[in-house]
Amino acid sequence: MTYYTAARGTTVALKISSSLTGGFSRVANRNGAVLALAYVALGLVWQVAFYSAFVTWLQETNPGTTGVPLPTIEIPLAVSATVAAVTLLLLQVAAIVSLRTFVGGHTDRIPSEYYTRNIIVVLANALVGSLVYGLLVFFGSLLFLVPGIVAYVAFTFMLVYIAVEDENFVAALRDSWHLTRDNWLPLFALLLITAVALSLVPWTVAALVSFIVGAYAGPAASTLVSGVITLPFSLLLLGILAEAFVQLRDDPAPADV
Repeated sequence: MTYYTAARGTTVALKISSSLTGGFSRVANRNGAVLALAYVALGLVWQVAFYSAFVTWLQETNPGTTGVPLPTIEIPLAVSATVAAVTLLLLQVAAIVSLRTFVGGHTDRIPSEYYTRNIIVVLANALVGSLVYGLLVFFGSLLFLVPGIVAYVAFTFMLVYIAVEDENFVAALRDSWHLTRDNWLPLFALLLITAVALSLVPWTVAALVSFIVGAYAGPAASTLVSGVITLPFSLLLLGILAEAFVQLRDDPAPADV
C-alpha cells in the first residue's frame, strides 16, 4: 500500500521543527525506554562477541599478539562469530520494530504483531535494500557529490516503507522517491541537523563516561561502555524519521508559496 498519492495534487511541506520535537515525543515514552534497553542489551552482546571473534582471529593469525585492550571472553571463534552475526541481525529487527512502533504512535505497549509480521521477508529486504541504498549514495557521490546527496535524501524513507508497509526494497525506493520529491531541501536540512546533534551529543557523553570508567575499570570496559552509550541515540533518529514520514504521508496541507 502506498501513501504518496496526496502529494500529487498538493505539495506537503515538511516542517523541520515539528519533525524534531515530534520525533523526540515518539521516543520519550515507555516504549522508547523498552526499545532503548533492548538496544543496549543487544549492543553489549554484539560488542563482546565481535571483539572476542576479532581478538581470537588476531591471535590465531599472529600468535605473538597479547594484551589487546578490548572487551572479550574466551570462547571458540566459530561461536563468537555466530553470536556476533545473530545479534547484528537482531539489532536490525529491533530497528524494524522501532519504526513500526514510532510510526504507529504507540507509547505504552508494542503490538505483538510488530515482532513477527512478515519479519523474515522484511528483514531480508531491509538488508538488501540498505546495501543498494548505500551503493546508490556511494556512486552518486562519485558524480560530483550532488547526486549522492540527492540519493541520500530521496531514498531516506526506504527502510520505513519496508518496515511499516512490508514493501520490497524496490517498491520502497520508488515510494520514498515520490514522498520526498518536493521536500529534498528541508529534508536535507532536517537530516543534517539530526546528524550533527546525534554526533556531538552521544560522542561527548560517551567520551566523558568512558574516561571515567576507563580510569577505574580499564580500557576494555571503557570501549564497551562507549559503544553502548551511542546505541540508544540511534532510536531518536528513527523517531525523527517516523515523524517526518507521517507528516509527509498524512498531512493534506499545501506548501507555503
